[in-house]
Amino acid sequence: MKVLAIDTAGWSSSVALWEDGHELSFQENTQERSQAALLPLLVKDVLGEQKADLILVNLGPGSFTGIRIGLAFAKGFSMGCARPLKGINSFMATYSSLNTQENVLILREAHRQDVFGMLFQKGIPQPPQSLTRKDIEKILNSPSPPFLSGTGIHPFLDGLSFKEMSSPWRGAQALAYTFFKDQTIATDPAPFYVRDADVNLLNVIPECKAKLSPERV
Repeated sequence: MKVLAIDTAGWSSSVALWEDGHELSFQENTQERSQAALLPLLVKDVLGEQKADLILVNLGPGSFTGIRIGLAFAKGFSMGCARPLKGINSFMATYSSLNTQENVLILREAHRQDVFGMLFQKGIPQPPQSLTRKDIEKILNSPSPPFLSGTGIHPFLDGLSFKEMSSPWRGAQALAYTFFKDQTIATDPAPFYVRDADVNLLNVIPECKAKLSPERV
């Protein structure tokens, strides 16, 4: 089976093609504001003349815009190619690629005064949270602090003392690795948000809210 993995949930884009657990091709671009334009080019470069049997996409959490770009492209591409589409969230992909049974707190960058976090206790995921630096300091000062891993560590926690784990895989690579490690982790493609967006129609244009009925607010 060949799997095309797409990850735009962060502030960069990456695409990987894997076959039966082995990487065939990988491309990554770190330009934050060009995801929509560059993603089709990355997919074209990664696929070449090959065809994927399944499309895999990062569901988030991460950038609201990035998640939508990845899901929209992956859904359209899967329909056009008549190939199934599945998704894996960022937390599961990062933790699975660590290959550990230690307690690990996965942190995802949020570009805010907080990060998105999920604690894995003996491999069991706990509810996702939005964590400030002070919240994480409390966790690190507990009697048995977990290891930390993910894109939300540096520079967010620079200056603090903690044990860090790193994965050899990043972005779309981690998605593909996780899929071939345990295909039951993959789910139907629906976005995974830890919190509401900072900006929406109602807080950009307050007068819109007054015109809506209570049932629609």
